[in-house]
Amino acid sequence: MTNSQTTTTILIRHAESSPSRHLPESDWPLSSLGHRQAKALADELADANISKVVSSPYLRAIDTVRPVAERIDCPIDVCTELQERRLCEGVRDDWYDLIKQAWSDFAFALPNCESGFDCQRRVQVCLRDLVERYAGKTIAVCSHGNAIGLFLNSIEPGFGFANWKNMKNPDVFWIDWLKGRPEWLVNISNGAAEQTHAPDTLSRADDA
Repeated sequence: MTNSQTTTTILIRHAESSPSRHLPESDWPLSSLGHRQAKALADELADANISKVVSSPYLRAIDTVRPVAERIDCPIDVCTELQERRLCEGVRDDWYDLIKQAWSDFAFALPNCESGFDCQRRVQVCLRDLVERYAGKTIAVCSHGNAIGLFLNSIEPGFGFANWKNMKNPDVFWIDWLKGRPEWLVNISNGAAEQTHAPDTLSRADDA
């Protein structure tokens, strides 16, 4: 990557989803409101000069940035490393307590699941790889609340549980990269879209 080039990653937390106990968590679709939010988000980012669209493999993330990709006639690249943190297996009634504990201890991980440190590192590696590949461009990157929040914590260590809790669906965070170093510029509230707060009412393995 050329040192003089500034690359921008627009980190997008997906729009409102419709959690279901009858579907794999990765297949949860957007709600009807979520689809409206996704279309409004594309309008909000119309002048952002986006060159590339990348998404978590989860359906709700892909469908959030689908209108953005269609607007610029660009395929959506799917990146497994952008998937949500695996906090627990399946649906659990104590999910909220687990995530609160996870934010207080980044080393905490249930068996066969992922610690905050591990999730943070994989998102960092993924974004740095994207910045190197698309140096000097603006990239829309759609992921999930926990994964994005943990990355933001790597830039601003003061970002914690309360900040994660206040994130919305959708939410947008602009990160500029110069000489390989990320700078968190601004978090915009998507004024064109109806926003919802997470978590929603279904206990789950991630933040939906």
